[in-house]
Amino acid sequence: MKIDYSTDDNKCFVCGKENPKGLKLDFIYDKKSGITKTNVVFKEYMQGYEGIIHGGFISMLLDEVMAKACLNAGYIAVTGRLNIKFIKPVSPGEDVSFYGKIDTVKGRAIKVLAWCEDKKSVKKAEAESTFIILSEK
Repeated sequence: MKIDYSTDDNKCFVCGKENPKGLKLDFIYDKKSGITKTNVVFKEYMQGYEGIIHGGFISMLLDEVMAKACLNAGYIAVTGRLNIKFIKPVSPGEDVSFYGKIDTVKGRAIKVLAWCEDKKSVKKAEAESTFIILSEK
């Protein structure tokens, strides 16, 4: 199910449709599994070392898919802490998917998990984050 984040100002670099320099990514939410997903093909200008996408872009997408997982569960929340493990490099032109899912909610803290895989389900990176609830939708 495609989610409408109409409360957003549409300027987000990752998902904002009105950001002229943004990625304009769509996110899909599977209510049954609780998983939020997006797909991306990184461009050559996004590399750090030649042939390897900069870790900052990977980090940004892991963070964003976790934020969307919170929104899809009804929480408006911000990143409090983010731990990332880079497993295998992502190459320019490679089609990868990012997944995010809430693990636990305790008070105002949400533990969220995320990962990045290629089309053969080879894990490229994984993350664990604590999001802080600002309000509920």
